[in-house]
Amino acid sequence: EVIALLKDRVGFSLWMITRTHEEDWIVLNIEDDHYDVPPGAVFKWADSFCSRMVKGEGPCIAPVASEIDAYLAAPIGTQVSIGAYIGVPITLDAGELFGTLCAIDPSTKAAAIKEELPLIRVLAKLLSTLASQEMRALEQSRAMDVVRSDAEQDPLTGLLNRKGWNLRV
Repeated sequence: EVIALLKDRVGFSLWMITRTHEEDWIVLNIEDDHYDVPPGAVFKWADSFCSRMVKGEGPCIAPVASEIDAYLAAPIGTQVSIGAYIGVPITLDAGELFGTLCAIDPSTKAAAIKEELPLIRVLAKLLSTLASQEMRALEQSRAMDVVRSDAEQDPLTGLLNRKGWNLRV
């Protein structure tokens, strides 16, 4: 709903919520009516405008992407036509980068588009909070799996103990 809202309010042909993992930039959710990027698509993080924005080499909103040297140097700009760009980081509790909320359009935009940055940042903060909660829940679930497994096994042999056998029967 966040990217659908932004697409309706701000425009842009493509909006994405992405995840970074090592060298990969993974598309989690997408609203796209121009570029034909499927959900789950994986790109090289270092090639993206977002990687440069996160490093502080370019602005969060570039109404004319070709005016920003860092974006001109990004390999993704030679793969697809990007006239305008929006991107903000999505971070986890400790400040670790989760991914980005971003948009591109083949056409340049008016400078007034920069006025939307406060809204986009608030929505990225919302996504950051949700991502942090999801990651905590996943960690807790994994920890509970370990506790359950330990409670059902003999620590010396690694075989099922009485509780483990009772649960299996």
